[in-house]
Amino acid sequence: MLEGLFIAGAAQQMARANRAQLAGEMAQRTATDVRMKNESIQFDIEKLFMITEALWEILKHQHGYTDEQLIEMIQDIDLRDGKLDGKVSKSIERPICPECERTIIRNQARCLYCGTDAPQHPFER
Repeated sequence: MLEGLFIAGAAQQMARANRAQLAGEMAQRTATDVRMKNESIQFDIEKLFMITEALWEILKHQHGYTDEQLIEMIQDIDLRDGKLDGKVSKSIERPICPECERTIIRNQARCLYCGTDAPQHPFER
């Protein structure tokens, strides 16, 4: 009788240990996935930074814009939400349907009233 209880207790402990090991392995896989995603995002940011810098150099050399003009424009865009905080404000304006002139619900591809494609702002997020 005691031997059966001992075996059952040992089996329960082994099951708990296996579950803990599986949970640890899953956590390790998740951490690896997050690390890889982070590296990918950092690469994308560096690439976008390089593209932005190249575009700015083209504008300066071919069109004569100055760094001061760029800084002023960055500040103007930053202040659209009333705060100079280094962040682009999300637009709170809802688009108007060019066909029926009703307000289009945010994140809709078409006007719910007439089916016209919703106007898209190129920098909308």
